[in-house]
Amino acid sequence: MISARIEDYLEEIFLIESTGRDITVTDLADRLGITKGTVTAAVQKMVDAELLNHERYGALHLTAQGRLKGLLVYRRHEGLRAFFHELLGVDRERASEMACDMEHYIDSVTDERLYSMIEFFRRARMDKEPWVDDLFAATESRVLLPNPLSVFEAGQSGVVTHLTAESALRGRLKEEGFVALAAVLCTESGADDVLRINITPPSAKDASSEMSISRKDAAAVWLRMN
Repeated sequence: MISARIEDYLEEIFLIESTGRDITVTDLADRLGITKGTVTAAVQKMVDAELLNHERYGALHLTAQGRLKGLLVYRRHEGLRAFFHELLGVDRERASEMACDMEHYIDSVTDERLYSMIEFFRRARMDKEPWVDDLFAATESRVLLPNPLSVFEAGQSGVVTHLTAESALRGRLKEEGFVALAAVLCTESGADDVLRINITPPSAKDASSEMSISRKDAAAVWLRMN
C-alpha cells in the first residue's frame, strides 16, 4: 500500500513522461514546490517499491508497475476534475484542487462509473440534448440545505424533511406532528435549552399548534429553512 503523497509523485512523473521529456529530482522538486531532499527521500521509497528507476544524478524512469499506477491516479484525477468542472460548473482550477484531494480514495468501480457518466454527458452535450441545459440550470439554482431544529432561533421557520432519532424518540416526535412537510416556526429560543414552536401539519385540514421542545430532542428534527 503506497501513500497518497507517493501517488502524487507517480502522477506527476507520469504526466512529464507523457510529454516525451526526461525528469530529474530537481525538476520534480521545482514542479511540486518542495525541497530536493523531500523528493530524494520519496524517490528512494518508490525505487524500493519497484515503481521507479533512478539513475544516480540522472533521470527518473517509471517501471511498468509505476507507470500503470501513475496512469490510474491521473485518470481518477481527470475524471473528478471533469465531473466538478464540466457537470457542476466549478472553476477549472478549483475543480483540479478538489480532484487532487479526492483522487486517492476512489476505487476501480467508482472510477469506471464516473467515466461512463462523464462520457454519457459529453455525448448528450454534443447532441444538444435538452436535458443538459436543464441540468446546468438546476446546478446553478440555490438549494437550502436542511438544518436541525436545535440551531433555530426565534423568528426562523422551515419545513420538516426527515428525522434522525432512534425508534423511541422517533415515534414520539411523529406523534407530536414532526412529519415530512410539516411547517415549523420558532417563536422563542431561550437560554434554558427549550424552544417554543408553532407546528402546522402538511394537511391543510389540520390546525397548527404550539408546543415546547428541548434542543436535545430538536437536534433529531431536520428542516429545510425558509
